[in-house]
Amino acid sequence: MRCFVYIHRRLDNNEVFYVGRGTVSKKVSGNCDTNTYRRAYCKHKHNKIWMRITSKIFWSVEIIKDFLSWEESIILEKETIKKYGRLDLNEGSLVNFTDGGEGSYGLRPSKLSLLKQKERMSSERNPMKQEHNRKKTSERMKKNNPMFNPITSNKSSENLKKYWKENKEQHPRKGKPREDLKLRNIMNNPTKNPEVVEKIRQSALNRDNKGGKSPNAKKVQCLNTNNIYDSIIECMKGENLSHTTVYRYLKNGRIIYL
Repeated sequence: MRCFVYIHRRLDNNEVFYVGRGTVSKKVSGNCDTNTYRRAYCKHKHNKIWMRITSKIFWSVEIIKDFLSWEESIILEKETIKKYGRLDLNEGSLVNFTDGGEGSYGLRPSKLSLLKQKERMSSERNPMKQEHNRKKTSERMKKNNPMFNPITSNKSSENLKKYWKENKEQHPRKGKPREDLKLRNIMNNPTKNPEVVEKIRQSALNRDNKGGKSPNAKKVQCLNTNNIYDSIIECMKGENLSHTTVYRYLKNGRIIYL
């Protein structure tokens, strides 16, 4: 692709007020005429400040360099804009709103533009708030997510296994015996840690649930024999009843709490 960089110069004070770049069509010849550099002579697709200046004064086009590649034209455009400086940043006389190159790098939107963008994104016109766009995004994420795609998940697992087989020296468990891994799992799991299990067992042995000492223990009276027990366990032993029977009677009201 043949690219070029150009400038626009005011004829009243000989001041450069715009820097741009363009491409030469394959259909035109190599002659340096207006048709070849039609992007440089274009009088539309410019900002309002450029249109205001060109409507009042005469201006000229100067081709800085021709026969550039795409990357070279981007670099030269950025360097030229930096050389003359941007008017909106109070650095020079250029009416360019960006630092050059692809995209809108260096663009400083006005307060009105920011306000309009904020209103649009906070209203129902926000594309992400529209139901059909949300459904498309959800379906696309589910389709690309390996957790929802068994084929992709299995492929990832196979690739990972293949990688660790080829790179055994880099494996995190290289040189570590299985006993260390089991000990690590035991220490991280409270139910498998012997110290924690022993503490729980000792606390259960030292805790006296009889005599109403436990905050959960409640006195029970048997209505048939009028015997009073300090807890449900004592009632079960004294009346020779099972755990299920006692709680069923409590539910039906045949044995009550005091």
